[in-house]
Amino acid sequence: MITRLFATVVGWYGTETIGDRAILAGIIRLLSEVASDITLNLGSLYPVLSERTLHDDADFFVQCAHNSSLRINLFDSQSRSQLEKSIKSSDALIIGGGPLMDIEQMFMLEYAVAFAKQRKKITFALGCGYGPLKKKDTIECADRILKAVDYSAMRDSNAPFATIKDLVDPAAFACLEFMRTNKEERKKDTIAVNFRDVLADSSRYPVRKDIEEKLTKWFTSFVDQCDKPVYLVPMHSFSIGKDDRIYLGRLGRAVQSPKVEVVSRPPSLRKTMELFYHSSLCVGMRFHAVLLQTLLNGNNYILDYTHPETGKTISLMRQLNMLEPYQGKYVSLAQCDGEITFSNDDEIKFFQCDREILARHFSAYVDLINKAFNR
Repeated sequence: MITRLFATVVGWYGTETIGDRAILAGIIRLLSEVASDITLNLGSLYPVLSERTLHDDADFFVQCAHNSSLRINLFDSQSRSQLEKSIKSSDALIIGGGPLMDIEQMFMLEYAVAFAKQRKKITFALGCGYGPLKKKDTIECADRILKAVDYSAMRDSNAPFATIKDLVDPAAFACLEFMRTNKEERKKDTIAVNFRDVLADSSRYPVRKDIEEKLTKWFTSFVDQCDKPVYLVPMHSFSIGKDDRIYLGRLGRAVQSPKVEVVSRPPSLRKTMELFYHSSLCVGMRFHAVLLQTLLNGNNYILDYTHPETGKTISLMRQLNMLEPYQGKYVSLAQCDGEITFSNDDEIKFFQCDREILARHFSAYVDLINKAFNR
């Protein structure tokens, strides 16, 4: 174990979802296995949002560091001078939040990697996804990034030039940390649901144009059968990146049931995990909602808006051996010709992920990081 680690972390922070927060928590957990004193300079595209993240999730990030000391400093990653200053003062640069995708800030990541390598810093891409990528210039940029970094542990099996592919998203390790210290019995007095407005990103995802109508119809029927309050839980609460609460509010108004409530105050990572953990049933659409609900609860329905064969949701299900247990609990929205239907609750068994699978993925990350710092 090394004594001190100074690292710059860049990604889509400043537009972060709860999933991005969970990725950061998972990376902190991984780094705590190799360093006893950790300083992270977190690059943010819009620091005003990341300031809230660091305030809301500070205690949980410290918990994820275990016995290692942890400090997180915030800087503006769109400021060239601040980005260069942070990299110069660091031992390593980590791309650690969100997928490599079709946005212009990809070129900031490429510049950061090139600048870090010029100064002999260790460079990583840890747990990132690959895509959705459809634009030629960003595809080429993503490929250059993965070819340039020293070490890459990617969650997607189709990521080119990756050192290791098909590793579970680091957010899984945030779930394990929550479960390690959580001693409460499940209350099972609510139902937690997450949808996203996939039509707003329809150019990226293979959903059908009538999908919102189908989702509203299914959700109306679902609520009618519920005997508990139904919370519509946002995974993203910022205008940049499409605030989930806009769509969830529209859905709630369409259903018009006193049982339905939109979680309007942006929840912290821990609060979101508590909502999922204590629910009697969860429904998830966003990738990290699916991941957190599966690992923290296990009685959950999955609405997959990504590609039904190569998308990130079905890839996660393969990684965690979920395909058979989730028959009747999974619907591909790209393949949904008729109405959305799930099996009756009475036919569904509670899913418990094999911890040996997660331990193998955890070890693969740690071994890679150790290799980098002991080369």
